[in-house]
Amino acid sequence: MYQSNTTKKFLAILFAITLLFTTNSVFGQGVTTAAMNGVIVDVDGEPLPGANVEVLHDESGTKYGAATRVNGRFDVPNIRVGGPYTIIVSYIGFQSQKLENVYIGLGQNQRFEFILKETSLSTEAIVVEAGVDDIINPNRTGASTNIGQQQIEELPTISRSAQDIYRLTPQASGNSFGGRNNYYNNFSLDGSIFNNSFGLDVPTPGGQTNAQPVSLDAIEQIQVSIAPFDVRQGGFTGAGINSVTRSGTNRFSGSFYNFMRNENFIGDDVSGTVVENPNLTYRQTGFRLGGPIIKNELFFFINAEQERREEPATTIISNTGSNSGANVSRVAQSDLNEVISILDNQYGYKTGAYQGYDHQTENDKFLMKINWNVNTDHQASFRYNHLTSWRDVLPHPAISAGGRGPDLNSVPFENTSYMINNNINSYVAELNSSFGSFSNHLRLGYTSFRDFRDSKSAAFPSVDINKDGLNYISFGLERFSTNNLLDQDVFQFTDDITTYLDEHIITAGISYESFQFNNSFNLFFYPGHTFSSMDEFRAATNPLDPSYIDFNAEVARSDSNAFKLDEVDLAQLSFYVQDEWQATDDLILTGGLRVDMPIYFTEPANNAEILAETFNDENGNDVKFDVSKLPDTSPLWSPRLGFNWDVNSDRTFQLRGGTGVFTGRLRFVWISNQISNAAIAPFYTFQINSTVDDFKWPQTWRTNLAIDKELPFGIIGTLEGIFSKDINAVVHRNYNMAPPTGKAVGADNREIFASTDSTAENKLNGFFTGGPLGVSFLDAGAIILDNTDEGYQYSITGQLQKKFGMDLTTSIAYTFSEAKDITSSPGEIAADAFQLNQIVGNPNKPELAFSDFGLRHRFVGTASYKKQWNDFLGTSVSLFFEAAQGDRFSYVYAGDMNLDGIPQNNDLMYVPQNSSEINLVPVDASDTRTEAEIWSQLNNYIKQDDYLSERRGKYAERNGALGEWFSEIDIRLLQDFNFDMGQDKHTFQLSLDILNLGNLINPDWGVRRFPINKAPLTFVGYNSDGEPEFSFPLKDGKPLSETFTDNTSLISRWRIQVGVRYLFN
Repeated sequence: MYQSNTTKKFLAILFAITLLFTTNSVFGQGVTTAAMNGVIVDVDGEPLPGANVEVLHDESGTKYGAATRVNGRFDVPNIRVGGPYTIIVSYIGFQSQKLENVYIGLGQNQRFEFILKETSLSTEAIVVEAGVDDIINPNRTGASTNIGQQQIEELPTISRSAQDIYRLTPQASGNSFGGRNNYYNNFSLDGSIFNNSFGLDVPTPGGQTNAQPVSLDAIEQIQVSIAPFDVRQGGFTGAGINSVTRSGTNRFSGSFYNFMRNENFIGDDVSGTVVENPNLTYRQTGFRLGGPIIKNELFFFINAEQERREEPATTIISNTGSNSGANVSRVAQSDLNEVISILDNQYGYKTGAYQGYDHQTENDKFLMKINWNVNTDHQASFRYNHLTSWRDVLPHPAISAGGRGPDLNSVPFENTSYMINNNINSYVAELNSSFGSFSNHLRLGYTSFRDFRDSKSAAFPSVDINKDGLNYISFGLERFSTNNLLDQDVFQFTDDITTYLDEHIITAGISYESFQFNNSFNLFFYPGHTFSSMDEFRAATNPLDPSYIDFNAEVARSDSNAFKLDEVDLAQLSFYVQDEWQATDDLILTGGLRVDMPIYFTEPANNAEILAETFNDENGNDVKFDVSKLPDTSPLWSPRLGFNWDVNSDRTFQLRGGTGVFTGRLRFVWISNQISNAAIAPFYTFQINSTVDDFKWPQTWRTNLAIDKELPFGIIGTLEGIFSKDINAVVHRNYNMAPPTGKAVGADNREIFASTDSTAENKLNGFFTGGPLGVSFLDAGAIILDNTDEGYQYSITGQLQKKFGMDLTTSIAYTFSEAKDITSSPGEIAADAFQLNQIVGNPNKPELAFSDFGLRHRFVGTASYKKQWNDFLGTSVSLFFEAAQGDRFSYVYAGDMNLDGIPQNNDLMYVPQNSSEINLVPVDASDTRTEAEIWSQLNNYIKQDDYLSERRGKYAERNGALGEWFSEIDIRLLQDFNFDMGQDKHTFQLSLDILNLGNLINPDWGVRRFPINKAPLTFVGYNSDGEPEFSFPLKDGKPLSETFTDNTSLISRWRIQVGVRYLFN
């Protein structure tokens, strides 16, 4: 197998290199750089061929050059983002022109037009101040948002995260864009892949530890591209989010900063409900420094930052018998102390504390970048960044009855917690070269992600002690953390070669991405025990009792086994070609083709026992599948066409857009599931996974049309529409589900999957459902990864932007959007993605419904004002405003009404028209309500809910219900104290960030609301007539009477962070 995999890799890389050097020479700006283009003519409009163009980056002395072609056009590719730039154009016999203070954004190709006059007596160059419009610009085609350094520095943020910055994108909803799953984005840093490609927990690296992998102080610009019709951009069906890091210049500059907050900087009043804030200590400290190593030639930039957070692990305290309060648990302090004593004396095991202990979060990050101007034709850069981060985490609640706490019912010991670690080392090298009429952009990247857990406990069984059927006390090694590690190694090679031919710019290139994952997950490696009471625990830990358990002996037996380690090795080879055609002076057409080819190097283990079994597909047909077979390598084609039309030929009215296919990646954990579960090894797995033979990575066809118009009073208006249609979306199915046995009796007559008087599990084959110590996982199944073409998303955005001189900048946008899919892939692992998808009928045949992602309505606005009072004092005020509706949710039954064996409340609720359509029963013997009284209460609840009222006599839709509108205003205040020392400027800066300013002014403002209960009806069972029965539970003795309640978490409360910074340049 090793030789086979090595041969595959060698052939893939060899093919990539061969294709690279046989590709036509091409031109185009890369995703880490920018470009300039334009035309030089005389006063009669005649082109001036051979005119000289010199572009100078003022701060670094970096020079770029070009000469005009026969048609007077020129192109300057692969230049540094930002500025200021000075452009000097000259032609023999004509007066030269100089354009100063030019700034250019990431990925932009700014266009300029120069009209030269014949030489007069004056030979001095005409100096013009730049006035380039970032919005009405021929470079723009599809929807994108560029966020520059000044905006990054001015936007309100407490987390200092990139997410707080790209929320400026009108189509954004958190990490989701355009109604797509946030795992279908492509995050990159300096053009190099920077995703959590495996797909656990969060889509960005460092997210498990709440760490930002790169400091905002190291970021120069951020670009969010939703519909870029440039074929070089790929790897996403959501958005491409690229950040470019700062570079050094000829001037030494830097900053030292510190931000802090504590519990006194957090609001405690939500519409009159007082919330106690636990102790909090938070600090973020860092510096950045850049400058020349060799003037005009070699530059450096470094940034280092550390973050420290400490807070109580829990505010829950044990019950002494004499204390009381909202945070006093039912767990007796005497029982906790007894457990400590027994474990210490009998087993020598230390449990740690059960209250009064803190949890920490720490991260340290470092970034270094070197830029080298080899000469005018060659520029190189190298970037290295590092993250070390960890966070203390309470035990996972799964498997335990009612969870493991800490809460009012249960208290875990400190040793049930664990520490999660996210460490990163990333290297990127880039070379930009020009060879006369050719240019080349080469990038190499390697990133290692090291994620692992450290348990607070020594090796020991995981134990729960119950009381009255619910978990009471927990101790031992956290079940999910035993040698839990994930190593990710990502290598990337990209090369674009460029040339231009009169009116055409031809672009071609190649990209090779390699992903290697080593994953160790050892659930139940050490035994687990659940005792029904303290008495049962006492007996089991008494050596004289027949039920005695020697925990240490169990650990020793487990230690004789080896930890599991699964390797997943795959790659993606991409190549592309594109023609940018200047069809007329006012119309640019861009057409291209991208081809992506997934390559699977790992060969899963063969399992003859699985291959011998027969399963059912979603249509009930008998099928077999081979878990040792991954999908074949097949090309995924992405043709694209974009355009930009300057309607009035004066850059006041622009029509732009395009259409094309985008190919993304998927959560590679779903491929890993097939490899790790293929052999059904003891201690490790309770299901099998596979893919259909022709499975394809996600693809969507996206169309974008937009108008940018200069309106009266200097306002720039934009109207933009985006429509996406799924070509290959991902769907999970369970081929081990038996077909439906019939339908329920009554108004809710959905399909059911087992006899209403049977408790048999709904499985065709059960040989893989058993686990060590008799454990049987309820989610056991044969989960198959498949494709569907059902699903679409669209959005319409209107935006107004205006600059008032140099002091005030404003923007406001409104977006209406809708997104529907077969499944939003709601789980990390394949089984969860299948089971958590809410349905009415057959979970293997989900219906098109609203997506988990995207907001229905979203207003977003910004305003930034700067005032320089005098040479010493300067003030900046920046506001961010958001108002939105669209946090969708589903109404489901609590319980398994369709008897498909899925325990995650995935059965969508039927909304009865009247009492004859539902059988209602009391919750338990203490519930004295009659059926008529229960119906009256349920009916009143339905009446007050707008969505349920509309759905009477129908099933609730997945994500059919909309959350309430919410709004938030954030503000950032910067006060600068400036002073000069010689040629250098020094600034002492104070900052104040306030999130949810409205709640600070009035506790009724800025409050978010969320549904009290998404499963208002509990499925009790079937009566003798085969009709389902339901209860309408009480809460604190009262029936549910309203849909929403105030969310008293941090999101509804004001938060403040203060900072101090010293800057010099």
